[in-house]
Amino acid sequence: MKQATLKNEFTLCGVGIHTGSQARITVLPTPANTGRVFEVNGKRIPARADFVVDTQRCTTLGHEGERVSTVEHLLSALFACGVDNAVVQVEGVEIPILDGSALPFVSAIQAVGVCEQDATIAEFVLQSELTFTERDCVMRVTPSEAYCLEVTTAFPSWEQGRAHTEFRFTPQAAQEYEAHIAPARTFAFDFEVQRLLEAGLAKGGSLDNALIITPPDTYSTPLRLEAEWCRHKMLDLIGDLALLNCRPRMSVSAVCPGHRYNVSLAQRLLLQRDTE
Repeated sequence: MKQATLKNEFTLCGVGIHTGSQARITVLPTPANTGRVFEVNGKRIPARADFVVDTQRCTTLGHEGERVSTVEHLLSALFACGVDNAVVQVEGVEIPILDGSALPFVSAIQAVGVCEQDATIAEFVLQSELTFTERDCVMRVTPSEAYCLEVTTAFPSWEQGRAHTEFRFTPQAAQEYEAHIAPARTFAFDFEVQRLLEAGLAKGGSLDNALIITPPDTYSTPLRLEAEWCRHKMLDLIGDLALLNCRPRMSVSAVCPGHRYNVSLAQRLLLQRDTE
C-alpha cells in the first residue's frame, strides 16, 4: 500500500466545544513521510501518542509550549479516509467541534480528494497479544492480518446503553466509515452537563454539536444511527489509535473505552513494538 495525502487544502471554522472559543483550521497536503502534523503559532506538533499531554474528555497534543485540543474527530476522519500525510494549521487552541461528529471533516476531505504518493505505508504488525484493564475499561489486542476494531459500551446507571459495534478496515473502509461511524456525535448525560461546566469544560457545547442523553430513552435530538453513542466511541478509538502514526495490522477489542484508555493503549503498543 502507498501513502496518500490531500489533493488540495481545505479550511473549516467553528467553536471549540470545551473552550467555547472560535477556531479555524486549514488542512494542507504534504510530502510523503511527513505524517499527520498540527501547526500552532508556527510550532509543529506531530500527531503521535508520545505528544499527548491531556486526555480529559478529549485528546490534547502539545510540544514546545503549544497545545491543541480535541484532535480526535479530525484524526479519525483523516485516518479512515486514508490520509497519511497532512499539516493542520490551527488558529486557536482547539479543533472546531462543528456538528459534534466526524462527518464535516469527511465531507471536506472528499471535496478536495485524496491522492496516492510514491512511498510505502509504514505498517504495525502486532507480534503478541496485549491486554490491560483499568477501572471499567478492558483493552485486548491480538495479532491479525487486517485492522479490526470492536467496541462495547456499558454504563452503571443506564442499562439501555449497553451496545456493541465493529469496524474492519477494508478497501471500502472510507465509504463504510462515512455511512456508519462518521455521523455519530459526541454525547453526554444530562446529569453530567453542570459538572462539565464547573470543571471548565463544554463551554461551547450546544444541542447543535452534542447529543444529550436522559436515561432511559430520551435524547436531545433524534439518533442519527443505531446506538449512536457506541459508534461515537468507535469514532474516537479510531482517531486516538491514529496516534500510532502507521497502518496497524491487529484486532482491537475495547470494552468501555475513553480517551485516557485509548491513548494508554497506543502508548503501550508502541512500547511493546520497540522492545520486541
